[in-house]
Amino acid sequence: MIFWRKCRIYISVITFSLLFGCSPEINYKILTFFFDGVPDPVDTENIPLADTINITDSTSELTAAIVQKPEIYVHPPYKEKDCAGCHDQQKFGKLKENQPALCYQCHENFSSLQHALHPPVEAGFCTECHNPHQSKEENLLKRTGQKLCLYCHDQKLIFANDIHKSIDDEDCTNCHDPHGGDNVYALQAGSCYKCHLNFEDKYRFVHGPVAAEYCLECHTSHALGTGERLLREGQALCLYCHDKKQVFQNSTHEDIDDMSCTECHNPHGGDDQYILY
Repeated sequence: MIFWRKCRIYISVITFSLLFGCSPEINYKILTFFFDGVPDPVDTENIPLADTINITDSTSELTAAIVQKPEIYVHPPYKEKDCAGCHDQQKFGKLKENQPALCYQCHENFSSLQHALHPPVEAGFCTECHNPHQSKEENLLKRTGQKLCLYCHDQKLIFANDIHKSIDDEDCTNCHDPHGGDNVYALQAGSCYKCHLNFEDKYRFVHGPVAAEYCLECHTSHALGTGERLLREGQALCLYCHDKKQVFQNSTHEDIDDMSCTECHNPHGGDDQYILY
């Protein structure tokens, strides 16, 4: 009888400690008094690795989800509630000026920066690409990636160009400036070198147009052109920029007739100032 009373007391003590014990260490001491082989809660060396990995992975996924939460980009005048900066309150909110003049009140005038403007920019269709108030995309863009450009440009015509057949989902603005450039293709500086050799790394002397990245002064796009996609052939290619009288004043050039200049000169560069082969 006494034995069973003691058992009930022991069971009650164990149950109470497990349910209401505040400290794992105290529970451990009580349990080890009655049982052998109770795992020490302070022993961190034998914690199952799988549990640790699962906890870490879950935390990483949660953190990534928080970091990737889209941010709202707000146009400063809209954020400052300066509606009157763009809208005429006396004319039911009509714009004070037409685009792009309205935009150039704050933004830089691209016509003073670019030789050839992208037609929507020149025509003042700024809000075809940009949201004037707020957007989830940087630069207040309405669309991103190829969707931005293919909203206006014909996809079939774009991908009919050889160079575009292998771009996959690459952003058009990686090669083209969306506002304009030094040529009608509005190519970004250095965009040709993404596929072609950078001649500055190869030659000691680089031909002026090549060094200035005026590739399209001699070459046309990948959809047109003669051999090597040149705009002109023979001497016409070089004499488009070089003065013919000065070229033929050189005694070396007296008997070349209609020989192509590139038979002796490398059009990209060389190891001497005359870029001879």
